[in-house]
Amino acid sequence: MMQGIMKWLEVLLLAMCRTAYCWIFFFISCNGTLETCKSILSRQYSYGHTIGAIYSIVWGIAWWMIFRNRHASKRWAIAANLTFVFIYLPALVTGTWREFVKAELDLWPVILFGILGIIVFSIPYHGWRQKPQIQASQIPVPISEK
Repeated sequence: MMQGIMKWLEVLLLAMCRTAYCWIFFFISCNGTLETCKSILSRQYSYGHTIGAIYSIVWGIAWWMIFRNRHASKRWAIAANLTFVFIYLPALVTGTWREFVKAELDLWPVILFGILGIIVFSIPYHGWRQKPQIQASQIPVPISEK
């Protein structure tokens, strides 16, 4: 009995974490898209905005996949969380290793958030409110058809 309650609490906590990450991806994606559009309209577009636009697309796809409970949601969510871990990796193209390491170390809470997200989405999850699939052999046959 106690193990059943603990299992139920684990599944509930995992579902809450996944839901929170889903909506965080949505809001960050919308904000990134808005900032990219603003920079295009003000004609102050740069390389950083291109990376921001790509990250916004990844976060938006991750949100949609999780929201619609698609099979690829786990992969997209891990990819979106990897963008948090390596948020300044594209800076290596235009900068130096020292600038990259300094920028990464300044954002350690974001990196921890990404690592936690990778852990959350790596745990096997069978759904909080999913109904079990009914096989054809389990469907009752009406008496009139026998």
